[in-house]
Parts: sequence; structure tokens; C-alpha cells
Amino acid sequence: MEQVSITSAYMWAIVIMVSFFLLAVIISNLILFKPNNPGTTTRRICFWVLCVATGVVGFIINFAIGEGITVPVIQSNYFMHSGIAAGVCVVVYILIGFVVSKLFPNSKVGTWF
Repeated sequence: MEQVSITSAYMWAIVIMVSFFLLAVIISNLILFKPNNPGTTTRRICFWVLCVATGVVGFIINFAIGEGITVPVIQSNYFMHSGIAAGVCVVVYILIGFVVSKLFPNSKVGTWF
């Protein structure tokens, strides 16, 4: 890969974040309410595990893309922005999760926070 834009690191991280967030919403809605166990702990654990996975998977995908860059300076710059993009996406994932949790307090996603 000769030309890889730094912007692609952020775009891939955002795509991973959105897909993992939607997966968290789907999984939270699939966990049933039970009389003795409302499932709130399971939903929270699912949300936070996918939060960590967002950063890890986003960085791994960007690292794999960056391995194909032949110019060392551009590769180093891309790897730096891959880490920044992964961190930013984890923070945005948490912020969006908090907002969605507070917007729908009586739903299953309302138990994330």
C-alpha cells in the first residue's frame, strides 16, 4: 500500500465503534427480564466488554492496515493515529452509551449506567 490516509484510521475506528455499539444494543435487548434476576448486571458487563473490544479490535484492524505501508515515517504516523483513534472511539462509545442510557431509562439499555 503506497498511499494510506490518516483519515482511514479514524474511519475504521468509527465503523468498528458503531457496529459494536449496535451489537451491545441488540444483545441488551435479547437479555430477558426474570422475576429474581432482572439481568441488569449481565447487560452492564456486556456493554463494558464490548467497550473494551471496540478499542482493541479497532487498533488491531488499523495495525493490520498499517503493516502494508512501506515508508517508515508514514507507517509510524499511521500507527500513532491508530492508537489515538482507538482511544477516541472508546470515549465516544461510553458517551453515546451514557446518553442513550439516560434517554431511555425504562428500557433495557437504560440499565447500562
